[in-house]
Amino acid sequence: MKKLVLLGPGGHASVVLEILKQYKDIKIIGFTDADNSNDQLYKDFPILGTDEVLKELIKENNATHAFITVGSTGDNSLRKKLFKKVINLGYQSLNIIDKSSVIAEDINLKTGNLISPGVIINPEITIGKNNIINTGVLIEHGSLIGSHTHIAPGSVLAGNVEIGDLSHIGLGAKVIEGIKIGKNCLIGAGAVIIKDVPDNSVVVGNPGHIIRKRGELNE
Repeated sequence: MKKLVLLGPGGHASVVLEILKQYKDIKIIGFTDADNSNDQLYKDFPILGTDEVLKELIKENNATHAFITVGSTGDNSLRKKLFKKVINLGYQSLNIIDKSSVIAEDINLKTGNLISPGVIINPEITIGKNNIINTGVLIEHGSLIGSHTHIAPGSVLAGNVEIGDLSHIGLGAKVIEGIKIGKNCLIGAGAVIIKDVPDNSVVVGNPGHIIRKRGELNE
C-alpha cells in the first residue's frame, strides 16, 4: 500500500482526489499546506502541517509517496520547487492517470504526472516529470513534453510538437504540427500557434503572436 501525502489543498487537489478514487493501492495520509490556512477544504483528509513536516513524515514512515496538488495559473515554478523538494527528501513519485484516458503503449512517460479524464496520448510521445495533462487534451504522435508544464483543458497538440519545461499551454489552445515552444512560455487560452515560440514568451491570439517576454527562471 502506497502511503501518499499531497502538497497543496487548493482547487486543483479536488481533481486529483477524484481520480485517486480509482486506485485501491493508495492510502491518502493528508495534505501539507504552505500557510496552514485551508483546513476546511477537504474534511476527510487532514492538514498535516506546512511543508516543513515532510521530512518527519518520511522519517517516521508515515508517508512513502508524494504528489504535487498545487495548481498552475501560468507559473509552474512553485510546482517544480515542491517536486524537487520531495524527491530530495527521498519520497517516491508516481503517475496519477484517469482510467478514461487513452494512452498508447509505446509512450515514454516519466513520473509525477497527472493525466486527467478524456485525455488522448498517441504513439511515440515522451512526457517528462511533474506535468498536468488536463481534461480532454489531445497530444498527437511524435511529440515531446518537457517537465513541470501544464497543458490546460481542451488543448490540442498536433504531431511532432515540442513543449519546453515550465511552459503553460492555455485553455483550448491549438499547436500545429512540428512547432517548438520553448521553456517558461505562456500560451494564452484559445491561441493558435503556427510558428516556433522562443523561451520566456507570452503568446496570444489566432494566429498566435508574442505580446511580451517573461523573466527568465533560475534552473
